[in-house]
Amino acid sequence: MADEDDEITEAFLSGSAYERLRLQRETYFSQSIPTKLTWQSALLAGLALLLPLWALYPETVAGYVPTTNPMIASPKVLLLGLLGAGIELFTATLLVGAALYRIHRHPLSEGQARTVLNVEDFASYLGFGTGGMAIAITVVYFLIGAAGGSAIEGYVQSMQSNPFATSGVGLSVAELATFAFVGCVVLMTLRLYLRYRLLALKTDATAAAE
Repeated sequence: MADEDDEITEAFLSGSAYERLRLQRETYFSQSIPTKLTWQSALLAGLALLLPLWALYPETVAGYVPTTNPMIASPKVLLLGLLGAGIELFTATLLVGAALYRIHRHPLSEGQARTVLNVEDFASYLGFGTGGMAIAITVVYFLIGAAGGSAIEGYVQSMQSNPFATSGVGLSVAELATFAFVGCVVLMTLRLYLRYRLLALKTDATAAAE
């Protein structure tokens, strides 16, 4: 509680409209943009793990999956993972844009700060809500497959649907995993860059206030 009070006090003393409004807003995602990018990188890393998961599928799943070779397998559930990855990269772009706007337009007016925070909130709720859920469900499906043919059979019989059937779009497990891994690396690189720039910005603002 003391640390939170100190952070709020520091935000007010810095004179930054953005920092003050960020800490006053009622939101589940008041974290800094570098922290949010770290979380999004973790979600994309989860998709990258689909490749080794599929590669470990036992032979008992053969009757329910197009192939156990992740280089050519293209199950329908992969489309959900692609949607999740697309949302994460789109919302990450919004977050990076918001951070760059702060850096290049510093100091922000109260109106500008509210606009930036609105963009952040939209990106956060969409990215961690819709995108995060899509990725989580995809990983869960892949874990069901890793449990063997009996697990898939039980799911197919209860739901009357096979999410591992061929999608027909040609996107393979390996391609999505590679795409997600590259996205993860890019976001982590941007996270490091923005963390450095925003820290320098905060230091300069504190020095100017003193």
